[in-house]
Amino acid sequence: MQIVRSSFIVLAVLLVAAPALAKRDRFVDKDEYKKRERALNCAITDYGDMMEGDGIDWVWVSPSARVGTPGPIEIKPIKNVSDVTDTELASKVEADFKAAFERIGKSVGKGGQTVSACIYWVERADMGRAFVPFAGGHLAQAGVGIELTVADATGVTIAKIRQDAREGMQPSDAAAKVVDLIANYVRAH
Repeated sequence: MQIVRSSFIVLAVLLVAAPALAKRDRFVDKDEYKKRERALNCAITDYGDMMEGDGIDWVWVSPSARVGTPGPIEIKPIKNVSDVTDTELASKVEADFKAAFERIGKSVGKGGQTVSACIYWVERADMGRAFVPFAGGHLAQAGVGIELTVADATGVTIAKIRQDAREGMQPSDAAAKVVDLIANYVRAH
């Protein structure tokens, strides 16, 4: 009898807690948004509907859209609005996006979806951070953040993505990782 009662209590707690555990965080509720620690509004103007994504930091995709469908995609020139001057990074990101979107079955060109993107955060590698306990190896790497919107052929925004990552010693290494994360998400959605 005691086991049945204990099992019932555990089950009741799980049923009550499950919806709260499944709830995804909203970007506008996070310190990154509230404290304006990194640039905002470089490609995305409304963050209110952005949630934690499936393998991506922050995302919103129109429920009626399929972003990953094959077809033409135009990539507008990438802007770097970060605090770091890197004359080659934006063109490298643009070339990476073209290659990544072709890898997932899209053709680069006009007449379909349009990507408007910007680099909102760049941090150069800093080996002085390598000695930070538990996280130094990660924090010592270069970091890049990219946000973008995807519009359909009529110009209506169908997706908004904000992603950052750390990788390697050069910002271009981190940017390539971010581009791959975004392209893989687009392919799946």
